[in-house]
Amino acid sequence: MRWRIAAVVAAAGLAGACTTTVSGTPQPAPGRITVAPASSTDPCTLLTTDEAAELGLGPGTPIPAQPRQRVPPGCDWRSLDPDAGLDDSLQAYYGTDQTMEEYFAAQPVGEKQLGGITWQHYSSIMGDWLCNLAVKLGETEFVVLTGQNLGDETKSCVVAERAAPVVAKHLPQR
Repeated sequence: MRWRIAAVVAAAGLAGACTTTVSGTPQPAPGRITVAPASSTDPCTLLTTDEAAELGLGPGTPIPAQPRQRVPPGCDWRSLDPDAGLDDSLQAYYGTDQTMEEYFAAQPVGEKQLGGITWQHYSSIMGDWLCNLAVKLGETEFVVLTGQNLGDETKSCVVAERAAPVVAKHLPQR
C-alpha cells in the first residue's frame, strides 16, 4: 500500500514539474499577421496573412524606407502562383513625412471608388506594367498600393484593385 501512495505522489510531482505558467499574451507564429493593429503605420499590417492568402498572395515582407529617394517604408506580397514571378504581386507604401503630391510629382490619371473610399490612380514612370493606387490620409500621410504585370499591362491594376477594399478596412478613420 505504501508503495502505491509513493507512486501516486511521485507521479503527481512529475506531472507538476512538466507544467509551467508563462506570462504574456499568446502571439501567432512569426511572420503571421492575423489582426492589424489599430492606427499602425506599418504597411505590412494593411493586409493580414489570411486576407493576403484570400487574394492569392503570400505573407508580407517589409521593404525598408529609402529616405534619399523619398520612398516610404513598404511591404511586398508575392503571388502564391509559382509561375507568376513578379506578376500579380502587390506592394504597399505608407508615407508619413511628405505629401502625396510630392511623392508622385505628377497628377493622377483617374480615380476609383474601392472599399468606400476614393483612390487616385497614378501612372508609373517605369511604364504601364505598374499600377499605383493612392489615398491621402492627412496632409503628409498617404498609402500607395502598387500592382504589376509585365506579361499583360492591361492586368497591372487587377491585384491592387482587389486589395484596395480590404486595405481600406485597415486605414485610420478620419
